[in-house]
Amino acid sequence: MLFFTPRYLKHAKLLHKGVTRFINYKRDILPPAKLDEIQTLRRSLEDAMKARDASRIDTLNEQLNEVCHKALPSASRSDFAENIEVFFVAIVIALGIRAYIVQPFKIPTGSMQPTLNGIIVTATEEDPRPAAPVRMLHWLAGKSYVNVIADRDGTLNSQNPISETNFHFSLRPLSFGFLTPYTVLNFDDGGKIYIKGPQNKVMSELGLAENLRLPKQDSGYRTADEQPIYQYSFDSHRGTPIQKGQILARGIVSSGDHVLVNKFAYHFRRPHRGEVFVFNTRNISGIRVPEEQGSQHYIKRLAGVPGDDLEVRSPDLYIDGQRATEPGFVRVMSKKDGYRGYSNVGRTHVTLGAKQYFALGDNSYSSSDSRYWGTVPQRNLVGPGLFCYLPFTSHWGLIR
Repeated sequence: MLFFTPRYLKHAKLLHKGVTRFINYKRDILPPAKLDEIQTLRRSLEDAMKARDASRIDTLNEQLNEVCHKALPSASRSDFAENIEVFFVAIVIALGIRAYIVQPFKIPTGSMQPTLNGIIVTATEEDPRPAAPVRMLHWLAGKSYVNVIADRDGTLNSQNPISETNFHFSLRPLSFGFLTPYTVLNFDDGGKIYIKGPQNKVMSELGLAENLRLPKQDSGYRTADEQPIYQYSFDSHRGTPIQKGQILARGIVSSGDHVLVNKFAYHFRRPHRGEVFVFNTRNISGIRVPEEQGSQHYIKRLAGVPGDDLEVRSPDLYIDGQRATEPGFVRVMSKKDGYRGYSNVGRTHVTLGAKQYFALGDNSYSSSDSRYWGTVPQRNLVGPGLFCYLPFTSHWGLIR
């Protein structure tokens, strides 16, 4: 004789099994009152199964599902907590990658042009902005248009008239920035005017200092592309006045290339002559930068490694008496496609000692490099340039 288990009992057994697992897995986070309620309903389910009471089983099924569903914090709160956890894990992973594997780096100057571009600023007399569709395409390629006219009368703060920020958000189309720093005019009343571009270039190349009629003097410091850093004199007593409708700055700003630096490589291999590399300027006595800026990161081409005998014979570079053959040097010496060869200034003949490296900019005529401030110690090396990821220009891709 065959005995068949009714469908409602099969479902009841599955429900009992599921409730038991739920209690075992969630016991540590279930409120005591809810745990007691679920266990009481489970015992009632067991009694109904023994009595084969289909109606009672159906009622308990609904009650158990509802109680178990409401026993824990709401799903939305749980999802939010999980998302927060994922967010922080992602941050930790990103920081780990940045610290030990690859680090993003912004090209600040033109010392490596045309291999890599720094921030390029060109002043214009008229409003340089083309039609919106054209601006969008140019924005993707890192080019922005500046036409800043004062929208208020006011006086610049006498203590902090001008500053710089690396991020600015605006609701105006294509007005937010993260690739290029912004110069900020700070008013006495707390108001601000933002001008796209680094402070030194906005002041000297976009005409802000001239438009504000500010006297200037050479600070004695130089950028990595051998450009002077000027100091400007603001009225420290009454503040510098600004008039509504006054033209402050006009021109075109092209953001510098953004690259990834391989911080991992030099732990497992020696630096390769001819590659683009990044190093910090700590304790390189010949590099003079304002004290508040501290150590900086420079990017150049690695021209010489320990033991090399280097000599610049314009426009060529000689290594151990032979004309350099590495592809990067060959491009610079070709005097084609924007390259001009090597400039015969500064220290043009040097023999490198142990743990000494020689850095040269591809834009040799506008590069402050080892010819001026000496060799780079091995401890200062960060890693080779790996990939140019922004903006979307012909430089996008692996760095050569």
